[in-house]
This record gives sequence, C-alpha cells and structure tokens, in this order.
Amino acid sequence: MAEETKTVQEVETETVDTQESTRETEEKLLTQDEVNRLIAQNKSKAKEEARKELEKEMREQLEAEVEEAKRLAKLNDDERREEEFKKLQQELEELKRKDAYNGLAREASKMLSEHSIQSTDGILRFVVKDTAEETQDAVNEFVKLVNAKVEEGVKEALSGKTPKVYSGNPPITKEKIMEIQDTSERLKAIQENAHLFK
Repeated sequence: MAEETKTVQEVETETVDTQESTRETEEKLLTQDEVNRLIAQNKSKAKEEARKELEKEMREQLEAEVEEAKRLAKLNDDERREEEFKKLQQELEELKRKDAYNGLAREASKMLSEHSIQSTDGILRFVVKDTAEETQDAVNEFVKLVNAKVEEGVKEALSGKTPKVYSGNPPITKEKIMEIQDTSERLKAIQENAHLFK
C-alpha cells in the first residue's frame, strides 16, 4: 500500500510538473494573431516616426519661408526691387552660362564627328571649356590622343614576330622545349619561341 501511495504521489507530482511546464511553454509561445499585432504595432510606429519627421521638415521649411517673407517685408520698395533685380541677374547669368555651354558642346560635337569620333556626354564634359578657343584646343588635343592610341594599337596588332627558322636542325616544338631540364635554358627557349605558346 505504501508503494501504491508513492506511485500515486509520484504520478500526481509528475502531472503537476507537466501542467506547469505546459503553462510556461504556452506563456512563451505567441499566437499568429499576437505576431501579426506586434508587426502592425511596429509598422504603425515606423509610420508615426516618418510622419513626425516629415512634419518637422515641413515646419522648418515653412519657418524659413516666413523668415524670408519677414525680411522682405522690412525692406522698403527700392530695396525690394534691388533684391529682386539681383535674383533676376543671377538667374540670367546662369541661363547664359548654360546656353554658352550648350553652344560650345554642339560645336565640339561637330569637330569630333569631323574626325570620326562619336561624342558622348563624358567626352563633351572633358573637351568643352569656357571659351570657343579653349574648347577647340581641347578637342584638337583629344583627337591627337585618340589617333595616337589608335595608331599604337594598329602597330601592336601588326607587329607579330615571325617564327625563327633553324637551318640544318629540325624545327623545335613545344614538347621539345618542355623537355629541357635546365630551367633557365627552358625559359630562354620559351621566350625565343613564344609563337608556339599562344
């Protein structure tokens, strides 16, 4: 009977332990709804932070505009007209500069196409200068550079070495060169017969 009581007590203890363990596990696990709710909370927090940041930027921009308006309001009519005139002059100078650049870029494109060079924005940024003379000089230098590089490439392509002819001896082969035991002799033979190793 004592053994049966122990067993019943052990079973009850194990059952209580299992129930507590199950409760702890259930408390630790989140349901899909809880996960979705947490994700939604995080999204709403991010949206709220973005909204606050946007409001802050808009407020700063509005404050800057208000300050500018206050400054302009303090100016008398003559000062205001002078301020507006300066702004218009700056805009006009910028437009003139852009127009001059575009005109010089068109001329540079024509000069480059006369030399069979297709102009790109990068090339134009490289050759277009402040004046027509400087631009023409830059184009001419660029054309010289391109022509020199093309000529160099053509010469290199056409400068193939003719194979050496050995009189009286049979022609050397790649296999015979690789059979040479002395490393320095083998390297010398490879250099002399580079055409075999292409």
